[in-house]
Amino acid sequence: MMAPSHAATGLLTGVLATAALSPVMAVGPLELGAGAVIGAGAALLPDIDHPGSTATRSQGPVTWLLSAGARRLSAAVYRRTRTRADTAADGEHRYLWHTPVAAVVTGGLVGLGGALSVWVLAAVLWFTIGLAVRGLAQALPRGRGRAQLMSWPVVAITAAAATALLIWAGASPGPYAGAVLALGMVVHSLGDALTRTAVPLAWPVPVGGRRWAMVGVPHRLRFSTGSWPEHVIRWGCIAGAPLAAFALV
Repeated sequence: MMAPSHAATGLLTGVLATAALSPVMAVGPLELGAGAVIGAGAALLPDIDHPGSTATRSQGPVTWLLSAGARRLSAAVYRRTRTRADTAADGEHRYLWHTPVAAVVTGGLVGLGGALSVWVLAAVLWFTIGLAVRGLAQALPRGRGRAQLMSWPVVAITAAAATALLIWAGASPGPYAGAVLALGMVVHSLGDALTRTAVPLAWPVPVGGRRWAMVGVPHRLRFSTGSWPEHVIRWGCIAGAPLAAFALV
């Protein structure tokens, strides 16, 4: 299960992406914190196309319905855009929602919503903080404590309290929340590109005649889910995120 690793890479990405926006927005500890949780949560979003993923199970019937819609849309886009050279598939998991195009569009919509309404920003923070908590908690040893931390009431209350605190304290990621969210989604796909299966990073540009070609690093550099390279990446990002935030404040 790569959920904690995706959340960890998104956490570090959120910090670095928010810091990179300092020429166009005020960036302080609050913005770095908001960017970190948005990035960590967004890095789980592409797996909304899988019925058993952390993102799909995060908010009960709401995210289950979102997942069902995401899978249908992905399958429909796959059927309409595939070429004769593409491998036969259902077009759901690791297809549309694992493309940079989907990440940019989703991030653009979130950024627009965040610019128009603080309530949209609050909803984005609440949702991504909840995903971040669930994803990062899976890096902890199995046990009652981890199960309680990942329970819906605890996650919902924690996310709501953190959202209220960030907005009350003046965190202002605004429309740039969309940019951080998009990067978090892209980082997820890049992480999957390191595994055996890879993802359609080039879509809709054909690669060898295949519009849905699964692109990744060279096969000899890929690793299996749960192997030691994944653990190194996960804990390196978890340790690196606070260090980067401290150095950038």
